[in-house]
Amino acid sequence: PAPPPGRAPALARRPPQGKPPAAMSRPSSAGYDLAESDTDVQHAGAAVVHQGRGRVRSVAGGLTAMCAAAVVGTAVFKSYAGGPVRSWRGVPLSLEETELHAAIAERARARSSTTSNSLLRLDQSLDSKGSSLCPGWTIRDCERKKFPLPYLPGEYPTEYTYNGSFPAGFIWGMGTAAYQVEGSYKKDGRGASIWDTFSGANTVGMPGNNCSYCCQTAPCPVNAAMADKGATGNVACDHYNMWKTDISLMKAMGLKYYRFSISWPRIIPTGKLADGVNQAGIDFYNNLINGLIQANITPFVTLYHWDLPQGLLNPPTEQAWWSRDQDGNPDGKIMKDWLDYVTVCFSSFGDRIKDWVTFNEPWTFVFLGSGYGKAPSIEAYADMDTDVWIAAHNVLNAHAAAVDLYRRKFKPTQNGKISITVNSDWREPMFNTMEDIATADRAQIVRLGWFAEPIFGTCGDYPPELKILLGDKLPKFTHQQKQLLKGSSDFFGLNHYAAEWATFDPTSKDKDYSFLRSSEDGFVKGQSAWLYSCPWGFRKILNWVKNRYNNPPTIVTENGWSWPADTPDEGAADSSRLMYYANYTSEMLKAIVEDGVNVTGYFAWSVMDNYEWEQGYKQRFGVVYNDYQLGPDPNGPLPLTPQPTEGQQWRRRKDSSCWLETVFRTNSMADPNDQRYRCTCHAVFEGEFLDAKKCPRTISLNGTNVTITGKDPNTKVMCDGTTDKPWAAQATGFVSGGSIVVDFSAAGGSPRLGGFWDASVPEGA
Repeated sequence: PAPPPGRAPALARRPPQGKPPAAMSRPSSAGYDLAESDTDVQHAGAAVVHQGRGRVRSVAGGLTAMCAAAVVGTAVFKSYAGGPVRSWRGVPLSLEETELHAAIAERARARSSTTSNSLLRLDQSLDSKGSSLCPGWTIRDCERKKFPLPYLPGEYPTEYTYNGSFPAGFIWGMGTAAYQVEGSYKKDGRGASIWDTFSGANTVGMPGNNCSYCCQTAPCPVNAAMADKGATGNVACDHYNMWKTDISLMKAMGLKYYRFSISWPRIIPTGKLADGVNQAGIDFYNNLINGLIQANITPFVTLYHWDLPQGLLNPPTEQAWWSRDQDGNPDGKIMKDWLDYVTVCFSSFGDRIKDWVTFNEPWTFVFLGSGYGKAPSIEAYADMDTDVWIAAHNVLNAHAAAVDLYRRKFKPTQNGKISITVNSDWREPMFNTMEDIATADRAQIVRLGWFAEPIFGTCGDYPPELKILLGDKLPKFTHQQKQLLKGSSDFFGLNHYAAEWATFDPTSKDKDYSFLRSSEDGFVKGQSAWLYSCPWGFRKILNWVKNRYNNPPTIVTENGWSWPADTPDEGAADSSRLMYYANYTSEMLKAIVEDGVNVTGYFAWSVMDNYEWEQGYKQRFGVVYNDYQLGPDPNGPLPLTPQPTEGQQWRRRKDSSCWLETVFRTNSMADPNDQRYRCTCHAVFEGEFLDAKKCPRTISLNGTNVTITGKDPNTKVMCDGTTDKPWAAQATGFVSGGSIVVDFSAAGGSPRLGGFWDASVPEGA
């Protein structure tokens, strides 16, 4: 439904219904709430009251099962006159949640040996992973943790403001990744990547396709972790062939920065420099970079966005990021190949590239790449107790080595910046209790801090909490490695999309040691199963980075929303995506202005709908609708399954792109309800225009069908209006929104050209 005039619906959690329980209404200095009366906290006929500083007084005759639990805040289960057990959210707890916290209370009771009315002190004993109620910390440290700001429980915004300007020089951009958009997977000497193998593309005979698990006879098998079986990056968005059209599209969108990745197997097909550099790959990226600069779009380059050359992963001899020595310790065997590759990139493109990212989301390709839906997901590296920590260690050292190489050899003359992009959703404590506050913080540490702490922390080492949790499972950095890691980024690259509620679950089977049970109750869901909108969570994670890492310059390198569409018209009317961007950028601006967070840039994800990894092409994240022109793919694992085809794809802008264009061009917020910031309709194309040579073009519309007549210079370079030569035949095509696709072959031109309405061009220009 349309929002009321002047007000936008907040894509955020619904506010709690009714007044929060009294026991949860007053924050304590320990970071969790105190009961205010003997009757405020009740469970199983027992009542307790907190007296402060880790002591409790039992009420109603002796220590009860909830006595120790009250100290750590598990007494949020206030019974309302015999009604259902509720949390501060005002939402009845599920039976599963109730049983979980009752189990925690039982554990607290079991640890207490005092059964009188005397003052009690909370058990300070530790197990191998820290406090049994606060893994990663002692109870004393845990008690000091505060509820994450700037919003306290029950104070979450339900509406957002859309005014104010961003700091001068703020970076605005959009991004893609090579495997998701380029296609042409066999063209011009490109080698096989682990994503080709994972998705089941026909890699027979490709450079690098000689591994122990590689396909030798087509059709090739699909990895069991691939959700949309049959979907590959063989053609994708055909960007390799359509890059000129795509630059025209970006220019019409007012894009300032374009973040893209370089395909390692397109540059060095086998991954090994000794086997040769692919000049065609170098030429492609040179042309793309030069075209962007000519269009006044600044390129922003990622060196590794998951498409590892297959030639570097051939277990057990070639183990890539998962390599270890005979004692099982990470040995960084891939380092030489990695540094050879980045050296080629710095040397070939660094004179024009001023912003580099070494790795995109190492958590994703390390953790999820071990069997959770991302490549390679093979049995050889599926031991979550070992393999993920080895791979992460090798990746972190590879990042530090690449940065060190760039700063020593290339930065003095190229004067660029280099960083890494880490990713994390926000976890909000489900209950305002010590253990839930700690759980939410622990989830940030084990997912974001795992890769950020060695770089942005003060010691060049893993988070101390993670070291407590994992013990000897966590590899150790040498002194030299720590020195290289510490400070090895010029900005904090953050990918962020969503949020969830976090509650402590000591029985959690998550392999990341977060001890987390999550819920998305009340958040608005996107198309992707994991994507839940929470704009205020965005503001909170920006503050978390600021507080943990001394407010580094931060660039949001990805942020976006998936929403389904089966037709261009459906895709263009993407109000949910528009509102997502409006609400998230609104909270980002508040983080900058009100909280002092040093955010210096923002990249929306993505320029266009593309290959969404194991989910294929059904999930659409683009601000531009891509018509893939589906058809058979003879090189796919399921040749008759409709897949993108080459030569016929076209793009249409969605309303979200036009709203973002306004923000980009003005460097300020814009009202998402203002219809002026929606995309144009195809009627704008009808009329008379002049091309770059001042030659007349007359466009006539019949519905969405187009005919174009015109004149060209007869003997002169430019049209003069007198001697111009009329076309022998008219051109034909179609329009859709602000896109036009025309066959000019009858007029002596290209058989297929795509164009886009650019509202910034003055009339008559």
